[in-house]
Amino acid sequence: MNKKMQDIKNQIVKALNHPEAQDGLYFRNFFHLHESDERAAVDGNQVDILDALRELLDEGKIAMSSGDEEPIFSLVRK
Repeated sequence: MNKKMQDIKNQIVKALNHPEAQDGLYFRNFFHLHESDERAAVDGNQVDILDALRELLDEGKIAMSSGDEEPIFSLVRK
């Protein structure tokens, strides 16, 4: 795995560990932050973030659930 992908995956896990993400995050929340958000945006384009999310799902590190309009990503707590 290349360093860029590992960095994006680490940033996603960090974002999902943030207290603001206790109920999970929508895909758009990884790159589009509101003024009130305290966590950092994931540094990558949307395709790279999607690829990293797929890898994290395959690795069992995150879960995806159905939201009202779009999927919600959260950490798998062991």
